[in-house]
Amino acid sequence: MKKLFFMLAIVMTVFLYGLDFERESTYQNACDRSDASACVALGAMYHSGDGVLQSFARAKALYTRACELGLGLGCANVGYMYENGHAGKNLSLALQWYEKACVLGDGEGCASVALMYENGIGVSEDMQKAVDYHDRACVYGIGRSCDYLALRYEQDENFVDAAIYYQRACDAGMAESCVRLAEMYYYGQGVAQNEQKAKEAFQKACDLGEQSGCKNAEIIKANHGWRAE
Repeated sequence: MKKLFFMLAIVMTVFLYGLDFERESTYQNACDRSDASACVALGAMYHSGDGVLQSFARAKALYTRACELGLGLGCANVGYMYENGHAGKNLSLALQWYEKACVLGDGEGCASVALMYENGIGVSEDMQKAVDYHDRACVYGIGRSCDYLALRYEQDENFVDAAIYYQRACDAGMAESCVRLAEMYYYGQGVAQNEQKAKEAFQKACDLGEQSGCKNAEIIKANHGWRAE
């Protein structure tokens, strides 16, 4: 029986190796044909050592190729490697690559630039640039950047813009932003008071796993009223 299990293990290892080789070959051929997404996929395999011998140098070269082909994710991944020391730690170069990613429409690249300016990582702290890049990231669907801006507007008591950005964050899947949006609709803070929209936002938060959203959606539905949970 042990011999049988051993032989099965060998068969599975060979089979999985074959799948990895086939996957690597498929991505490489596509990358050679200027498929930027395939270059990134192959780069990720080498970056993590997924089915191939890990090689940061190979990963960086493939991400760079994807960036050259116009895929922002490739640029962002090179930036990540420089920021985290996978290509020699260089925060100045990380910023440059993240900026390239942002120009090419990669939201995570924009958000990364925003965080570097926000926290003074590799650059002088510049809150206006941080806000500008968070705004670009929000446009590209990065929910945490939308939430960041909503909170800043709320702290400045600009509730109209706060509600706009909480809505964008909620649409991007930020459950806590949905809860705050619901509260704004319930109280008419920055938006016209609308109990139905409050319930819908609480329900969206619930669907995203936020239990307070579930409780408050049910309270409004049952009692046509609301209390904080």
